[in-house]
Amino acid sequence: MYYDPVQSGKELSWDEAYRAEFGIRGKFYDDVFLAMETETEQFFDEPILRLKTLIIGYDTGKLFWQAGTYPRGYGAHFGLDRNPILERGSEPYRYQSMRMNSLQAQVSLNNELSLRAEVGGNKHNQATALLSLGFCSIKSIHPMSLVPQTRGSLSQDFRTMDNHWRTPVSITALNLTRHFPSASIKLETALALLPKWEATEAHHELFVMTELMARPKGFPAPAIGAVYQKQNYAPYETQQYQLRLQQKLGDYISLIPLTNLHIIDGESMWQHRLFTKYHLANPDFYGSSIGLYYDYSYFGSDQGRHTFGLALDFEFEPNI
Repeated sequence: MYYDPVQSGKELSWDEAYRAEFGIRGKFYDDVFLAMETETEQFFDEPILRLKTLIIGYDTGKLFWQAGTYPRGYGAHFGLDRNPILERGSEPYRYQSMRMNSLQAQVSLNNELSLRAEVGGNKHNQATALLSLGFCSIKSIHPMSLVPQTRGSLSQDFRTMDNHWRTPVSITALNLTRHFPSASIKLETALALLPKWEATEAHHELFVMTELMARPKGFPAPAIGAVYQKQNYAPYETQQYQLRLQQKLGDYISLIPLTNLHIIDGESMWQHRLFTKYHLANPDFYGSSIGLYYDYSYFGSDQGRHTFGLALDFEFEPNI
C-alpha cells in the first residue's frame, strides 16, 4: 500500500509484487541429473505459470554434458534488489537477459580451471554461442545448482541477434566472487560490441555491477553496491548506488535499513527503506522469512511517496 501525493485522483493505492517457484533437482540414475523449475508472478488479472528451467545432464567426473532451456544474462545473484525487491519484480538477470535453449559441454582442465562451451539460441536472439573459462574445479560448479559456485569466469558470448538492435553482438564478460575472513566482494562486468549493420552504427555498450559485503562474526553487517550501464538508446546511462546495514535482534529477527539512489540520464531517484523480517527457525525452511517494511522515495524535485509493505519469502527443502 502506498501514498503518492503526485498521483492525482489515486493518491492512495494498492500494489503487489510476488513470485512463486516450484521445482525439482537431483541425481536420478547413475550420473544423470535433472533440474526443472516453474514460476508464477503477479499479472494484471490472473497468474501465469511458466517453465523457467529444464535441464538434463550427464556427469562423468571430468566431463559434463547438458541439454535444456534456462534464463541467461549478466548481473545475477546480487543483493541490491532483494530487501525486498526495489524494482520490477525479481530480476535475477539485469543485462542482455535471454532465454537460452542449448547444448553444453564442460571439462575440467585441472583442479582450478574448467572450460565450458555452449551452442543454442531462441527465436529472438537466433543462433548463440558461449565460451567460458571458469577459475575453479568442475566439481565446484554443480550443474544442477543453477547458481554457479565459481570463484570467477571469463566468457565470450556471440549472438546473431542483439536483444534491442536485432543485429549481431559480441559480449565479453568477467565475473569474480572472492570471500575473505571478514568480507566478500562480487563483480560482474560485460562489454557488448555491435558492428555496423544496415541502419545500426558501430558502437559499444557497458555494464558493471559490484558489491562489497562485510562478514563480521557479530553484527551489524554493512554492505555497499553499485551498478553502471551505458547504452545507445533510452535510458542512455543509468547508475545505482546502495548502502545497507543488517542488524540481528536476537536469534530470529533482522533489521535492515538501506538507502538506494538511482540516476537515470542525470535525473535522481532516492529510496530510503526500513525493513524488519522474522526468520523461520524450522531447518526445512532455511532462508525463509516474513517481513514488514516502510519505504520513502522521491524522484527529482517531486513530492515523496510513502510505501508500507509485507514481504513474504518462503523456501522449502525437505531432508530426504
